[in-house]
Amino acid sequence: MTNKVMWIVTWVVIIGVISFLFIQQGNKPKTGFILISDVYGSFDLKKQLEQKFTITKNARQKIVDSLAFELKLLAKKIDAEKSEKSKSKTEEELYNTKRQEFYQRTQSFNEDNKELTKQYDQEILSQLNQYVKDYGKENNYQYIFGNDGNGSLMHAQEANNITKEIIEYINDKYKGKK
Repeated sequence: MTNKVMWIVTWVVIIGVISFLFIQQGNKPKTGFILISDVYGSFDLKKQLEQKFTITKNARQKIVDSLAFELKLLAKKIDAEKSEKSKSKTEEELYNTKRQEFYQRTQSFNEDNKELTKQYDQEILSQLNQYVKDYGKENNYQYIFGNDGNGSLMHAQEANNITKEIIEYINDKYKGKK
């Protein structure tokens, strides 16, 4: 009888230890980290808005270049008239008007480009944060850390790097696949 009791006690202890280990493993938070610059750079929305920005910036630059060309032509014409001693007030006034327009447009376009960049960056980051949050919820992560090289995440095992999975997820989500 004692042998049977010992046998039962041993099995109860083994089952208890195994159950305890499974419970402990289940309580361990699921964590991962992403390389923020890789995720940001690979996000399709970022690429799309970057192309849109480049088109806008190039169109604005063409306008500025055209104004600069007009200014050069007017300056040459005014210089030619000065050497011939036939000054034309209207040419000089036109030149000054065009020069003022050139500086105003250049300044305005530079400010608009900065504002557009800021707007696009905010849109990208907002969407990116939401997608990473959705990924974490769908995959039962308690923490997803961002590593951007500033010391906020000093070390992590490469096995916890979920950057590729996040990139795939956010681009699928952006395209409407998830």
